[in-house]
Amino acid sequence: MKLHYYLMSAALMTAASVSFTACNDDDNDEPVYVVGGNTTETPDIQFSADTVRVKIGEENRAALPIASETGGIKAFSLDPAVADIVDVDGVPMIEGFKNGLCGVMVSDDNNHYKKLVVSVYTTEQMQLSTDALTFLTPLGGSATSTEASVVLGNGGYTVVSDNPKVVASIDSETGVISVTATSKMDPFTATLTVSDISGLTADLKVTVEASMDPFTAEQLQEILAKTESTIWADCKDPSDGNQPYYYGSYDGEWIDSTEGDTSTIGWWFNYYGSDYGGIKIDYAANAAVNAEVAGTLYFQYSYIGWYDCYQYPGKAMVLVDDATKKVVIAWQVDEQNERINRGYVVLIK
Repeated sequence: MKLHYYLMSAALMTAASVSFTACNDDDNDEPVYVVGGNTTETPDIQFSADTVRVKIGEENRAALPIASETGGIKAFSLDPAVADIVDVDGVPMIEGFKNGLCGVMVSDDNNHYKKLVVSVYTTEQMQLSTDALTFLTPLGGSATSTEASVVLGNGGYTVVSDNPKVVASIDSETGVISVTATSKMDPFTATLTVSDISGLTADLKVTVEASMDPFTAEQLQEILAKTESTIWADCKDPSDGNQPYYYGSYDGEWIDSTEGDTSTIGWWFNYYGSDYGGIKIDYAANAAVNAEVAGTLYFQYSYIGWYDCYQYPGKAMVLVDDATKKVVIAWQVDEQNERINRGYVVLIK
């Protein structure tokens, strides 16, 4: 590998430098820089700083930070694509070519070695596309945004959140930030700290508020757009999924019935007299479309001997009831656990 070697001595650093060319075995000329001769006593190499920040560009070249006399000095870059040692009028200088970190190995005539870290950068400040985001989600629900990004920085991006209810990741090259926030009973603000490879940072404030509505407007539109019968629930107690284990695998029974003042809609699976669970909603039989009424959501994941049937008394609403389909949602605001237990049934007639 082609290496550049530089030799200098403090005895003549204030005087003049002399340069000459030496030939190696493959006839490639290498510049060798010599200032003075060897000293009889050579201490370990000392830097004035173990890390040097160098801005990209020929005009931003930086000197090796040698702090004390060490005899003949030799230096070469471990990653010339990021930064290299170049000759500037007989003086070795560090030039940056690409954002990142690289090492420069420095040695002396007494075989002392020390590594210098070079941080190469493009800009001295970081800028985000926005410094604040606001989330409004159903209580205990999560939402994700990729609205924020780095518009000025040096690459190699990382992000850290100071609140476990706000989880963030970032594309290390493009700087696009993905933020997922989960609401609590009380509004709160989290701080995301974005850093780049050169150590620059910028803060993104994330404010999260809770809605007592069980579904967002976008989620309601998705539910109304379904063209097949389906059931779904998001509840505190079941931990095995949003649909019962046997749903879609066996011939369960779709329910759309009224008994007295109560209507029931859903899907339930009974096998040879045994209860294997499902999802259903009880609601007021005289409920008008889009009217909030008393209701109860039922969720049983699997066989009653293994899983309880959980009940969530709260509210219900009929979203659609026409000749083609019926759509009913149900929910319970659980303030103690800071969440909304919710579910829906879509029944294609």
